[in-house]
Amino acid sequence: MSKEYLKKDDVNLFLSALYYSINKSIGEVVGTGGMVLGRRASKEMINFFREEGILKDDMSFDDIKELFVNKFGLSEDLKIENKEDSVIFYVIKPTLSKFLQKINEHNLKPYICPFIHLLSYLYEELNNHRFRLMLADVQQEYDTDTVKLIFKKIN
Repeated sequence: MSKEYLKKDDVNLFLSALYYSINKSIGEVVGTGGMVLGRRASKEMINFFREEGILKDDMSFDDIKELFVNKFGLSEDLKIENKEDSVIFYVIKPTLSKFLQKINEHNLKPYICPFIHLLSYLYEELNNHRFRLMLADVQQEYDTDTVKLIFKKIN
């Protein structure tokens, strides 16, 4: 009897369903306090990745991009725009686009997301914690298949 393994698209659909259901449940059970839960979960992800030797000290943005795009395969590309009072991450062709689409369609907050808190935490660390990043908006651009994660800098 041969085993059938999930194909990449099936895995992405499964992960999209998982993230969607977690975020919807958090919104219904915890409410807006879910953002604190999301940030805390990302901190534990970072600890896990450090223990596994995936994250290292003094990572550059190119290292972070390599991690998200090539190692984890979460998007085709990742760009950043660093402004005086904000930081915008451009997630180009995300692999979990169905999750992001459903979150947007149902007007749910992305409390737990592989990008949002993990990217913001790593970027804060990259900048020696001179500021914190608070999620201000998530915008999905369907024509370019890009998700803009807009963070406000907090001193």
